[in-house]
Formats: sequence, C-alpha cells, structure tokens
Amino acid sequence: MTAALVWAHMHTLPRRHGLRPGALISLLAILFVAGIAACGSAAAPPATKTPSSPPASLAPGQDPDASVGIDLPAPSEDPALIDPLVRIVVPKPGQLDVRAIPAQTLSAAATGRRVTLTIDYTSGVEPCNILDSIVVAVDADAKTFAITLREGHGPQDVMCIEIAESRRAIVDLGDLAPGTYTISDTTGGATPVTVTVD
Repeated sequence: MTAALVWAHMHTLPRRHGLRPGALISLLAILFVAGIAACGSAAAPPATKTPSSPPASLAPGQDPDASVGIDLPAPSEDPALIDPLVRIVVPKPGQLDVRAIPAQTLSAAATGRRVTLTIDYTSGVEPCNILDSIVVAVDADAKTFAITLREGHGPQDVMCIEIAESRRAIVDLGDLAPGTYTISDTTGGATPVTVTVD
C-alpha cells in the first residue's frame, strides 16, 4: 500500500489554480480569431444583381394576399435608395418557421401613377433570420394597403451571432388610380403612411 501511494505522488504534478499563462494567451487568441471570422462573414456586403425581369407589381386582377417584392436597384438607378448603413433585401420564399415581424418605418413615393413602398426594419443575421415574403393585402374601395413582413430561417443547423442588422425591402405597388392611399404595417410596428397619386 505504501508503494502505491509513493507512485501516485511521484507522477502527480503540483496542483495550480487557474490556467497557465501560455494556455490563457492561446485561448484568447483562438477566441479573437473566431470572433473576427464571424464578424467578417456576417458583415460581407451582399452581392448585387441587375434586374433581369421587370419588377413585380400588384395588378388589379392579382391575388391581393400574394407575396411581392422587387429586385435590388442598381446604384445608378436610384441613389436615394442606397444607404451604406442599411442592407437592401429581396424576399427568399421557402424559409422555415415563418412568422410576421414588425416594420420600423414605411415610406411611399409616387412617380406618375406608379407607387413604390420602402420598408425599413431590423433583424438578426442570415441564415438565422431571412426575409421569406412580403404580403400585401389590398382594399381597393378603401384605398388601403396592409403590409406584412414574413421572416424565417434557412435549413442549416447553425449558430448565429446575436447582432441587429438594419434592412430595407422595396415593394412596387404598381400603377394606381388617382387618389390618396393609406399604407400600414399589420403588426403595428410602423406608423401608417399616405401617398397621393395625381
């Protein structure tokens, strides 16, 4: 029994509390590199694509509850829509666990009879938070549009960084008859706006 105790004592290193300085520095270096890599991939600017087809519009005969959206505008087309602090997104249907999310602000502009709606909102990073669709409910008699942003997540089983990202979606409401229209967010997140078509 004495031999066993001596052997255990001879092969046991002295006990120290905490990490060795070299191990602590290595751990901090690994965490720093991982944090930079995560931030770098999340902050990468989205690839822009030139619209290959005309923007989607809501024609009088279309289903008013159908999802709508338009392609990203080229910077030369409308520089007022390009804000370096806001990421312009296009709906990507087919996400999982889709739910309604609030808009922060709505703004509408009429060019002739065509009305374009800009929706600003805050969300988490992809692939954990992806805009699935924008539902536009139209009441032509009351001249109202009710907008619902719908967001879900991708099929990947990943962990995402908890950071807020400003996003913008643009909806072409099409050519409207003359009059004043009210546009609202169905979740109540954004203040309703009006736009007048001459």
